[in-house]
Amino acid sequence: MKTSNVDILVIGAGILGVASAYWLSRLYDCSVAVVDSAPVPGAHTSSRNTGVIHRPYYLDPTRKKVFARTSLASHPLWEALAAKGRLPWKPVGTFNVAVEEDEVKTIEKYRRWGLENGMSESELDLLNAGEVKTLEPEVRCKAGLLSKTDVSVDFGVFTRYLWGVAADLGARFLGGHRVLKVADRRGLVETEAETATERTTIRSKLVINAAGGGSLAIAHSCGLAGGLAALNFRGEYWVVDEPFASRVTSNIYRPPSFPQYPFLDPHFVVRADGSRQIGPNAVAVPGPYVYSGVGLRQLPGFLSRPVAPKRKLLTNADFISLLVGEWRSSLSKKVMCGRVQKFVPGLRPEMLNRRAVFGVRSSVVNREGFVPEAVLRTGAASIHVINFNSPGATGAPAFSALVVQRIRSEGMLAGFRQKIGVPGIPRWDFDTLLADLGRP
Repeated sequence: MKTSNVDILVIGAGILGVASAYWLSRLYDCSVAVVDSAPVPGAHTSSRNTGVIHRPYYLDPTRKKVFARTSLASHPLWEALAAKGRLPWKPVGTFNVAVEEDEVKTIEKYRRWGLENGMSESELDLLNAGEVKTLEPEVRCKAGLLSKTDVSVDFGVFTRYLWGVAADLGARFLGGHRVLKVADRRGLVETEAETATERTTIRSKLVINAAGGGSLAIAHSCGLAGGLAALNFRGEYWVVDEPFASRVTSNIYRPPSFPQYPFLDPHFVVRADGSRQIGPNAVAVPGPYVYSGVGLRQLPGFLSRPVAPKRKLLTNADFISLLVGEWRSSLSKKVMCGRVQKFVPGLRPEMLNRRAVFGVRSSVVNREGFVPEAVLRTGAASIHVINFNSPGATGAPAFSALVVQRIRSEGMLAGFRQKIGVPGIPRWDFDTLLADLGRP
């Protein structure tokens, strides 16, 4: 058994873990390491998503207040990072279109939410059917809400670039290490991990669990979040062939068919590289890294323990209907295409000849249903970020700052000396960001 020591260990090299490592390395004179099962940062959810920096027009300002505030505050930080690193930054805007009459009220509500969440009047245009068709001739709808400042990026590229900045500040990466368990004791945390050839015990004074789909299991190993369980859903995408693809120039979304659940219906997306895709659906799978396979054989893993928090959902007819519909979208390209044809009628199944990268969303539930926000749980010398889902990547710079502020306020960073005058990314100012997040 190999042993190594570090002051602060971050579990998970996705965008949240890397952003946390950046803040800690910039603000404190301490050793920071990030451990991940993948060989490079950002290999899982951070590279397997829609790739949109969302504006918070569709987020309920009451139920999803933190996601909304961090998404709003992070937008200029992402723009500054893209400028510094010359990273892909494609302002395309997003239409949310009402296909049915009752959806018109939904997009009107979205506009109110956007303004309440801090967006400006100039960012959001409520358009009638003719105005939408003028801007997007292939789109059919009753009305549409245009969020002008949505941007298409590659979050995997952003994650790896930000990691390079953190590494320049002294952070180190332990890739290819799968975390097995965490023994959380005040003053010393022992994290056991394994590679293909050996086991390692990493001793640290503090652990930040930002392991995405694996974070709840790690929290459970520390005796935390016992009333929560995870359900995993794979999002699948298809690439749209030219020449039709380029006829749509913006992201096209539709209000979800099941708004009580944290899933959007498939949409038409313009990627940062200029390609177009449709997706995702939400196929039930047994774990956070199940990128292939579909069918009833997946159910035993999907229903794994703890079962009690899942029971109410699994006896709900609407939820079962959603599961069946999403499975059908996975099994049939025609069915998937048909969902998007409702607002882009010119799309045809024969235009979808190549699958894109799949990702998995791990959604946390309790006895009442899906948990709407990210959850923070603290142990003796650890903090665990659970349910950090979409639009998590959008808000990661600001949310990670809140995580650092939380552990600072609880005295977990008291033993580390703060750095003074350390250069960082322009506009990424910790204290200014916290002040912005604190404003109503």
